[in-house]
Amino acid sequence: MRSGKKKRKNEKVTILLIPNSGDRAKRLSLSYRQIKGAIMAIAFISFLLVLAGVNIFQGRQAVSEAERIKSQHEQQKQQVTELNNKLLEMEKQRERIEERQEQVRKLVGTSSSLTPAATPSRGGMGGNSRTGRTADLNEISAEISNLQFLMDEQETEILHLLNLAQNNIDQLKAIPNYWPVVGRITSSFGWRQSPFSRSSREFHDGLDIAAPYGTEIRAAADGVVIQSKWLRGWGRIIKISHGNGLITSYAHNSTNLVKTGDRVTKGSVIAKVGSSGRSTGPHLHFTIEKNGKPVDPLLYLP
Repeated sequence: MRSGKKKRKNEKVTILLIPNSGDRAKRLSLSYRQIKGAIMAIAFISFLLVLAGVNIFQGRQAVSEAERIKSQHEQQKQQVTELNNKLLEMEKQRERIEERQEQVRKLVGTSSSLTPAATPSRGGMGGNSRTGRTADLNEISAEISNLQFLMDEQETEILHLLNLAQNNIDQLKAIPNYWPVVGRITSSFGWRQSPFSRSSREFHDGLDIAAPYGTEIRAAADGVVIQSKWLRGWGRIIKISHGNGLITSYAHNSTNLVKTGDRVTKGSVIAKVGSSGRSTGPHLHFTIEKNGKPVDPLLYLP
């Protein structure tokens, strides 16, 4: 049986090739083994060609993806550069806004320092947070554009206020809105229990601001000193007329540094904190009168 298979493998297949030109026919004799080898060779070459085609296709895809990533990276670099330039412009604009705000404060006469109220705490503040996520460049760019719009609006408003302040500078300087002393408010305007008698109530016509002995007292507005003397109950007191029916008083001073008839400017030092007169300790008693009637100073002070 084996000899039969071996004999079959050795058998040959003859292929007769007859040309169209009428030339002599040619014979091609191939054994089964040669035919099988030829088929395998063709199959292997076909496999290699297919594999090469796949590799070429994948290579082209990889190159295309690399070019896409490179292009995206270049775009992102350009966006980052543009955002950085935009942030630099906004920082310069913010500085301009702060300078103009300070100009407005100087014209109006308000102090940029803290008022006698307690320093505000930032603890426990709420708000949105980016924790746990990263905003993409488009989102950041949109937020910057929105912030730029708000800053433009703020700058326009401040310029308007600055023009108004410059046009009304004399009137603004005469408004008593400058804190005369930095300290702690111990008694507000209105009815209160008397500090000298627990059983009686009295009307308090101003603000009591506690401060260390000798602390400088400053004029709340431009004006003319109409009184600088010792007054029973109030101790050393200064009164300043600011026009338009406005008068400010500064009482219980340790020293008066101006005299009647002196012209003072908003923020200038006029006295020092003391406890003269009917007083329980060093403080400034500050009052504002409008057309002869006391009003709450907090209506004017920022």
